[in-house]
Amino acid sequence: MNAPATPPAVAAPPDWAALRREFPMLAKWTYLDSARKTPLVRCAERVMQAYAQDIHECAGERAWDSAAVGEARAALATLLGASPASIAFTRNTAEGLAIAAHAFDLREGDNIVLTDMEHVVNLWPWEHWRARGVEIRQVSNRGGRLPIEAYRERIDARTRLVSTAYVTYANGWRVDIDDLAELCRSRGIHLVLDGVQGAGLLARPIDSLGADFVAIGAHKSLQGITGTGVLWCREDLIGEVRTPFVRAASIRRDASIGQFDYVVEQHRFEAGNPNFLGLWILRESAAFLQSIGLPAIEGRVRELTSALIDRLDRAGIATETARDWRNRCHIVNLVLPDALRLQAALRERGLVVNVKDGKLRASVSFYNNEDDLDRLMSALRELGAAR
Repeated sequence: MNAPATPPAVAAPPDWAALRREFPMLAKWTYLDSARKTPLVRCAERVMQAYAQDIHECAGERAWDSAAVGEARAALATLLGASPASIAFTRNTAEGLAIAAHAFDLREGDNIVLTDMEHVVNLWPWEHWRARGVEIRQVSNRGGRLPIEAYRERIDARTRLVSTAYVTYANGWRVDIDDLAELCRSRGIHLVLDGVQGAGLLARPIDSLGADFVAIGAHKSLQGITGTGVLWCREDLIGEVRTPFVRAASIRRDASIGQFDYVVEQHRFEAGNPNFLGLWILRESAAFLQSIGLPAIEGRVRELTSALIDRLDRAGIATETARDWRNRCHIVNLVLPDALRLQAALRERGLVVNVKDGKLRASVSFYNNEDDLDRLMSALRELGAAR
């Protein structure tokens, strides 16, 4: 008789309290603004010290080594669910979108479809096409929602490209990416995503989104610093992109560039010396997030946003954020009068939130807890904004 099979080991849930202690800011502040910037995690501080020490003691032997950039690329690829070859490093979301906005051969009479819920960095890069006779269209939101029907209404036979936020910055609407990608694919339309508000939080592999480009600033939930970003590109497009500021795919090491090792090591969307310090930090931050696991992080963010929405309901505060998890991420907005005054008053009480489109915006991450939510609600009651 065969022995019974040993059941698979069940991974222990992350120790959220211990992870919270890795963010020193949280000992003083109730920080509910992860959609703007990330607090500095201790491992990033240690990397900064090691980077400076290498320069002081080893003349930058590792600090300025292009091989470290490759290590960061591999770490980000593992975290995001992509191949290293598809990952380029940029300064921010805007630079990644600018590359995408010059990547395709559009002609007079064609049109590009954006939405009226985009951050300005997904509006400016496309404007240069107007001078060439390309129409810029906008999808109109429906009460803070961008259902697939709204995109379908603005797409026609001359639509060549759709660019949209995966998760919008103001009320956190998460686009039905599968339906949108299928719509674009069925009509031969390129799809570009502003992915900054979903990366590092949602467990979906980036190469399964059905996009051609995904641009991400690393200073939010990837736990990086400003001045670093990631641009994912569908691999079969990488060699085809032709823009004035992307180097030729044919460049190889020869006598003229042999001393510039970073030219050979870089992705063709990257130019010149990279942000070595920022990429050292990003490599370590990616490993830190990978040690927690994006599925666990997504689950924690879902719990916290659900708990916040429940508290808002009980306090009589309206929100435009979707209740269905499939259409939200880490952002919950609060529809309250005089939002800027409330933001300032909350900060005086040690609570950091933001204001977008005239509403308070609270955004959580795995390092937050239910006590943070209770402190927010208590402060709002003190300020007369909640019952």
